[in-house]
Amino acid sequence: MERNPFLDQVREFERKVLEQEPVDAAHYDEEYFASDWREDGNRYDLETRRRIEDRNPALIKEVFSPRQVLDVGCGPGFLMFFLDELGVDVQGIDFSPFSRDLAPEKIRDRITIAPVTEPAAASRSFDLVVCREVVEHLTVLQIRRTVAALCDASARFVYLTTRFHPGPRGLLDFTTQFEVDPTHITLLAKDFVRTLFVLEGFRCRPDLEARMDWAGKDRVLVYERPPGQRAG
Repeated sequence: MERNPFLDQVREFERKVLEQEPVDAAHYDEEYFASDWREDGNRYDLETRRRIEDRNPALIKEVFSPRQVLDVGCGPGFLMFFLDELGVDVQGIDFSPFSRDLAPEKIRDRITIAPVTEPAAASRSFDLVVCREVVEHLTVLQIRRTVAALCDASARFVYLTTRFHPGPRGLLDFTTQFEVDPTHITLLAKDFVRTLFVLEGFRCRPDLEARMDWAGKDRVLVYERPPGQRAG
């Protein structure tokens, strides 16, 4: 029988996926968020995050004109805080209990502790669902469930950023980035993540991706629920 190269890729993908172990929520403790182990002084305190966020909060408001925003994997909620400053109604979900402890007091009670794979948000209840720099911390199986949950919660837009595989050999290839963060367990091919959104019935918005990727990092995806599917 002639060898099927794609079947070989599928079998390798299966092996790697089933070998993955999720990162425990306890890893994302106060030291993870508040210590200075990251490069460039990238700590989770208010003024550091304000500097790093730069124009992102204002751009989110300008590009999406959201009424209600859900930040999935919000961490200590600094993006939530900056959006609140701009008058945006925002809620957050994170699976680390330390997120609420470290969050600015003003938005602390808006953070729900729950897995990002099952955020317990009512279907189509937010016109914008944000999920930034979260996917790389999840297993492939968790990513599949998370994308489905993001799309279910969104009445219109999903805005996602993550670190993608820098040089995938194919659609199913994924790698890690332990040298940057020991919890970066999955860097997927960008096209694979796009496929997950398509399978949820969402359409790509390359025009909005270009606007949101103002820093040119090539980590941005923006997907939209088709108009005929927006009613609850």
